[in-house]
Amino acid sequence: MIPNWNTIAEEYPGISVRSAQFIGEGWCFRSYLINGELVFRFPKRREQWTELDREIKFLEFAADRLPLQVPRYEHAARSSEGAPFGYAVYRYVPGKAITVNSLTVPQRAAAAEALAEFLIALHNLRPDAELSSILPQEDARVVAEQYFSDATFKIAPQLPAAEAQALGRHFESYLSAPDNFIFRPSVLHADFSADHILVQDGRVTGVLDFGDVNWGDPDYDFMYLFVECGNPFLDELAKRYGHTDLARLRQKVRYFGIVDQIGTILDASLALEGQVDEAWFRLKKFLKNS
Repeated sequence: MIPNWNTIAEEYPGISVRSAQFIGEGWCFRSYLINGELVFRFPKRREQWTELDREIKFLEFAADRLPLQVPRYEHAARSSEGAPFGYAVYRYVPGKAITVNSLTVPQRAAAAEALAEFLIALHNLRPDAELSSILPQEDARVVAEQYFSDATFKIAPQLPAAEAQALGRHFESYLSAPDNFIFRPSVLHADFSADHILVQDGRVTGVLDFGDVNWGDPDYDFMYLFVECGNPFLDELAKRYGHTDLARLRQKVRYFGIVDQIGTILDASLALEGQVDEAWFRLKKFLKNS
């Protein structure tokens, strides 16, 4: 669906749409850059406003408390004649998605330092009671047991025997370690992937997409960079963060990575083109390297 920009321009005070560039799509939103200045995010379904309202309220609180640029929302239209489920608008945060392998050694070290500082600040945030109450918090063991059940009955039957056995071992190992469920709940980005980390001239400048913000295990926020960038960058980042047990972190993020692939496979109806195939590829790679 292409927004009706003429109608939106009539609704949005003071804006003239001179250029509209499609810049990205996720499971829940499509985004356009308007006039090189404003990002319009369009929910794909009405129920996405729960997530979007949470993101807006969280960033109102967090933007000035974080060391990197984040979206600052300026307008929210929950209904619109120009888009079926409305839209929200924030000032453009310049930069391109980080590609760690394209960075020089000094740039890579600086990126690890900047991201460690960001995660420290994020994980140490303590929102007030009202904001805290709208950030989701799940029981980590209950979630792990549900994924184990789904893996056993929905995923393992589609794998070769050796991979299915490896999958079961990962869950059994994770569930049998009590320390995996002992942590101080922290505010998580929970989608801290390369697509959401911006760089300019080799320097990290911003972080996007806080729609999944929640309370949880701070180790989870290391998972996507492990999946996308591997252990060496994970170690660089975790050391600067001050993580005290890198071996255990590696085990946990591998488990989280496996669970993330399972989640994508099970939510195939929401996934974008190619994502389910990529999830199967990554899952099999994790299991073969077990």
